[in-house]
This record gives sequence, structure tokens and C-alpha cells, in this order.
Amino acid sequence: MNKSLLYVRVSSKEQEKEGFSLDAQEKLGLDYAKRKGLEIVKTWKVSESAWREERISFNQMVEYAKRHSKVQHIIFDVTDRMTRNDFDKIKIIDLIKVYGKTIHFSRSNKAIDKNSGSEDVFMLDIEVAVAKKMSNDISRKTKMGMQEKAEQGIYPSAAPMGYKNNPITGTIDLDPVRAPFISRMFELHATGLYSISALTKIINNEGFRNKRGNPSGDAAIYSFLTSPFYYGVFKWQGRIFKGAHEPLVSKEIFDRVQALLHRRQRAPQKQKVIVYNLNNLMTCGVCGCKVLGERKKAKYTYYHCTFSKGKLDHGNKTFVREEAITDMLGEIVGSVTLKDEDAVWIMNALQEDTQYSRDRQEARLHALKTEYGKVSQRLSRLYDAKFDGTIPEDIFRAKEKEYQNELVSLKAQMEEFTQENQNYLEDAKTTLELCKQLKSLYDAGSLEEKADLARIVASNYSLTDGTLYPQMRKPFDLVAKGLSSSEWLPRLGSNQGHGD
Repeated sequence: MNKSLLYVRVSSKEQEKEGFSLDAQEKLGLDYAKRKGLEIVKTWKVSESAWREERISFNQMVEYAKRHSKVQHIIFDVTDRMTRNDFDKIKIIDLIKVYGKTIHFSRSNKAIDKNSGSEDVFMLDIEVAVAKKMSNDISRKTKMGMQEKAEQGIYPSAAPMGYKNNPITGTIDLDPVRAPFISRMFELHATGLYSISALTKIINNEGFRNKRGNPSGDAAIYSFLTSPFYYGVFKWQGRIFKGAHEPLVSKEIFDRVQALLHRRQRAPQKQKVIVYNLNNLMTCGVCGCKVLGERKKAKYTYYHCTFSKGKLDHGNKTFVREEAITDMLGEIVGSVTLKDEDAVWIMNALQEDTQYSRDRQEARLHALKTEYGKVSQRLSRLYDAKFDGTIPEDIFRAKEKEYQNELVSLKAQMEEFTQENQNYLEDAKTTLELCKQLKSLYDAGSLEEKADLARIVASNYSLTDGTLYPQMRKPFDLVAKGLSSSEWLPRLGSNQGHGD
């Protein structure tokens, strides 16, 4: 007997009442399978929206169908019980065309497989599109209905603690059990005699319990005390609405509670913290330890080795003023700041080299596309052989995996080429513009900004006998050597050598 999967789904309680209940769908599916001679080996009965970003059960069913080659049939109730979005439709088409599955719809008594005509596929597209539109319309109408409720002063969501949603009138009613506790919280806290922790203990000891039947913590009590809903207003979609529900406290008491909460939250004044912006920028040239800042005479900042490895012979100048270090950093930044004419020369050289490299890359990209086409044809012929029964299952699986891996690798290589071609010159322009403005940015920046720029041009600065020696980053190492350096063209070639 042909093996089959059965997938039934609802997304709301309303659908249960409209004849789409899980049990009703399952019965139709079982009757359909019996008529068609299908053996259902696994059933999914789920309640999830067809518009969720991650349909867990649906994806589990798809993966199960892929793994079990003997299962060749999948039964749904109708199209919109299968999917209402294009992403999941693609997964279904993949099951049909690549894995040879047959998709059945029990309510409409229809089936679609790899041999179905273009008209059947077109109708499936139409049905998914209609289901998608219906879902969008429902969502839009739901939002409009919620907005209308808010305009009428009815909170359009779950009622806060102390209130209950009335399913008959659609309004928000007082919760006779919890509402008195909410009022008492405000009254007690408004006296100014109770902290949040003390208030929590009193309310819980008096019998207050949340909707799960548990005592509340400090965070929950605080959230109640800061909610304007309890004096008669609420916020919805960025707007404030006057509620039609009965307030539990007056606006005066609510405002007094907010003032007390704000006063208690204010942090005590802290002692001013000294920030050494040049910390972790330099290391000692003698022993390799960190160079850190230290305040002298309450107004001067010096940087020195931490002497973590002992006080070796560090030379005559072990403590260096912060101002002297910023001056030296400014000279280093200035040494890698390009003149306008130099930047133009480099950009021209880059463009010439890029054009040559682009020609090579395009040739390589064309070869990759050709190979991709060949492998795709091999995979297509392999599927034909599988469907015709002319190839053993083990050989088919091995070759299928081989061809799919080749396609993934070729596609990744093609995408890499495309991305490099698009970004390389733009990145170069950005770097050159930065190199032209480095010194002016440094001179105008705060001490923190000067330190950030210094970290951009060099990975480390070695402090030896009061002098800084930078370890320049690329490409600033070449800029520091000057345009006459013989390393320029080889470096440019290495940056654009991906096409070989």
C-alpha cells in the first residue's frame, strides 16, 4: 500500500467552529486515504498560524518527507490549511519536483505531482495567492477592529491585573478578587512609608495572588504602580486613550506614587571617576608590559610602564606626560595623512589594476557559470534516471549528494566574485578619503577621539625612553613609507588577485 503523511492545521479557535476543526480535518483525511488506497504512517495535528516566521510542525513534516523516500504522498485538507505564504509553497513545490512526492487535498479531492500539467500548478499558485490575500484581509480587519475598540475607550488586549475581559460585551470589567489589592498598593505606597520590597511583603501576606495563583515579586508590584491604566488611561499604537473602564485610583494618588518612586530611584552622587583614554593603547618597549595612566598632584596625568615584570632598566624617562604622548601620536597620524594629489595618484592606480583584474574575474565567473550549468544538467538527468528506475538507490543517493555539494560550492564562489567586484573600489575610496582627513580629524577631536584614531592607524605603540614607536596597520604602513615604495603595486595586486 502507498505510504502517506497527513497534516491538519487550525490557526484560531474560530476556525474550530467553522468546520475546520482538527478532528474534522483528520476524519476527511482518513476517509480520503481509504478511498485512494493510501496508508497513513504519520499524522500532524497542529494549531499554528500559516504566517509564523517559523512553522515548527510544518518544517518537521517537510523534513520527514524528505528523509523517507518510501513515503510518496502527503494529504492536506485544503490549500490554505497547507500554507498561506510563498515561502512554504516553495518547500511544497520542492517536495513535488525534487523528491517526487504527490500532494493531496482531501476536501477538494485533488492531487498534484511532478507530472501534473502547467494548469494544475497555475491553479495551486492562484489558490495560495487567494489564501494569502484572505489572511492579509483578516489581519487588516483585526487591526482596524482593535483600533476602533481603542477609540471607544476599550483596551483591545488582555486586561491588566485587577481587571477581566468580558467575552460577552467585549469590555473590561473589574476583577472583584484582585482589584481591591491593586487599590491598596497605591494607597499604602502614597503614604511614603513603604518601599517596594516592604509593600510586596504586606500585599502577599494579605493574600494577593497573580493569575497563576502565585505571590508577586517586587518587579510585578513596581509595574502595577507605574501603569496609568489604573487611573483610567491607556497607551495603544503610540497614542494615549481615555479608557471606558472604571479607575481603581485617582490621578492625584497616581501622580504622588510616581513622584515617590522617582525620588527613591535617584542614585546618590558618586565620586568623580578619572578616565585614562590612552590606556591599553601602548606597551612598554623594554619589557612588553602595559603602559597605564596615573594622576599626579591631582591635576597632571602621566603614563608609565606597570613594571609587572620588575623594575628593569627602563631608561631615563619612565613617566611621560599625557600632552607629550598626544603630540607624538599627532605626528604619527600626520605621517599617514595623504595629500590630495597623492590620493588621486593611488586611486588612478587602483582603477587601472582593478580593470585588469575585473577582466580576469569575469572570465573566471563565466567558467563557473558554465560549470554550474553542466552540473545542473547532470543532476536533472540523475533525477530522470531515478524516476525511470534505471539507477540503484545507493548510487542515486551518492551522486545526488555529490552534485548538490558541487552546486553549493560553485554558487558560493560566484557570489564571492560578485560581492568583491561591487565593494572593492568603494572600500578603497573610503580608505583614501579617511587618509586625507586623518590629521585634521585628530587635531579637532577630543582625547577619546584622538585615541580611537590612533588605534585605527596602528595596532600597537611601543613606548621606549619617552618615545613612541608605532606598529602600523595596513595600508597605513605603506602610506608611512611614501609613494615611492616598491611595495605599492605588489600590494595592489594582492588585493585584487582573487580572480586567478
